[in-house]
Amino acid sequence: MLAPVSDDAAPSDHAPMKRQRLWIIITALLGVLLITAGFIIYRLTDVSNQWQAQVEDVKAQNYDLGQRLADEQAKVVALQAQVDLVSEQLNTAQQRVLELADDVAQRDDNAEFYARQINDLTDVLTTAATVANSLNKCVDYQQQLIGYLTTPANYDPLEVATFQSGVVKVCDAATAANVDLQTALAK
Repeated sequence: MLAPVSDDAAPSDHAPMKRQRLWIIITALLGVLLITAGFIIYRLTDVSNQWQAQVEDVKAQNYDLGQRLADEQAKVVALQAQVDLVSEQLNTAQQRVLELADDVAQRDDNAEFYARQINDLTDVLTTAATVANSLNKCVDYQQQLIGYLTTPANYDPLEVATFQSGVVKVCDAATAANVDLQTALAK
């Protein structure tokens, strides 16, 4: 049992009380440090999970954007092939018109027949030129859309979507006109 310590007691008599206080202070400090470390670990884990979710979201958006860009580029390639075909047919039709014009000049007896053919071919030629212009416009708009999709951060997504639906309408009309032209040329 401990005896009460008086003020007259020697400094060595106060030692057990000082040690006990020292241990209480050290234990309290270690407890505070442990709680603080636990809170910091919890916050860092939470922030890490939020970053991981954000990275996954950005990655998914990038894959979607890449797929849309690839689809648009494929459409441009297909439309460019159609433009090339129509341009070739336009050149062939122009050559044919010139040949028919020469034949008309040489044959008076068939002049009316050839004149009708020239008019028909001129109509087809005009239609082919219109179709070629429509397909070129479609390709130009597709390339412009690809530019917008390549740098989506620079444009309002709603405006890009509106522009994209307009491009689809222009391209659908050009494709339909091309089908009509092909049908007329097959006759």
